[in-house]
Amino acid sequence: MVLGHQKKPHRAGPLVAVSDVGHRLLGVTAGWQLLAYGPGGMIRIQFAGGRITRTAVPPLQSTGSFSFVVGPSQAIIRPLDFVPGYLVPDGHPARRLRGALGLGGPAVVPGPQPGLVWVQAGYAATSMSLAWLDGRMTGVSMRLPPGSGPWLAAADGQGYALVFYLGAGANAGAVYDVRPSGFRRIAGSVSAAGPTRWLTVDCNHHRCSNVVVDPASGERRRLPGQPARSAGAPGVIAPDGSAAAVIGISGRQVTLHLIDLASGTSVRIPVTLDQGSIDGQTLAWSPDSRWLFVVTARGRLAAVGARTHRVEGLGVALPPVSQIAIRSPRTQSQRHLRGGRR
Repeated sequence: MVLGHQKKPHRAGPLVAVSDVGHRLLGVTAGWQLLAYGPGGMIRIQFAGGRITRTAVPPLQSTGSFSFVVGPSQAIIRPLDFVPGYLVPDGHPARRLRGALGLGGPAVVPGPQPGLVWVQAGYAATSMSLAWLDGRMTGVSMRLPPGSGPWLAAADGQGYALVFYLGAGANAGAVYDVRPSGFRRIAGSVSAAGPTRWLTVDCNHHRCSNVVVDPASGERRRLPGQPARSAGAPGVIAPDGSAAAVIGISGRQVTLHLIDLASGTSVRIPVTLDQGSIDGQTLAWSPDSRWLFVVTARGRLAAVGARTHRVEGLGVALPPVSQIAIRSPRTQSQRHLRGGRR
């Protein structure tokens, strides 16, 4: 679920500031970027070019949760409370969201093409509509499962939505895969989602297991080992399908686990997390599945090596952040799609 919490910002200086580090970050040579939003505005990190762009964003009129979605040459920050949000075009000052995105509301999730998002009009809405990041509607929608809600949407990793029923009764705890062609209930709970598979937790007779699900075929494969007790939004699965990153709860501690989706092996990553690590979009994989980026305690950004499990800093000073997202070369190459302009 693309949720987070906004702290009261304090910012000064130019609306857009660019700094060159003078070297590649983490040795990355590909053109993907990481974007992050926090109390100090938005940050865009170009790893291969060693460039960091900071853009000031006006303070939100709410301290509640918000959605953060990245497009081909822009990003949006949209509060879940019904107050204005902002569109941040690359290299330009932030401006207020308009049209279908203009006045907050339930979480928006990335659509099937860069620059598109699914919009839910309210928690009791019966459908989600597809819109461009500038607020224009496409005319495409998908129907939510029957019932009065409330429904909360999360990204399914494939450009559509997982919706979670937040109410009580027979539908309590239900999770549905929702697409324009229809919806289907998912067995168990979803602990991580990605472009090629999902990780669910199935419990029978008080015994629980991790299960890898192929969304296209519905094929299910049970993994050995005990699943972590996941917390907050679903975790994220690496683009190559090799591993799932899941935030969990162990006693009073917030923990991060990398689960090998072939062997079922789970490794606890030695990072310090806090409540802020649960409340938003705080995990993101690099497109090559080499790095997992994590928002750690007090809004710090760390990189975890997928093979080594080592935790590294980026080697540059950054302000605290609340949510992160990756812009891949594929996303950038489609910035000229009709209707996808800034």
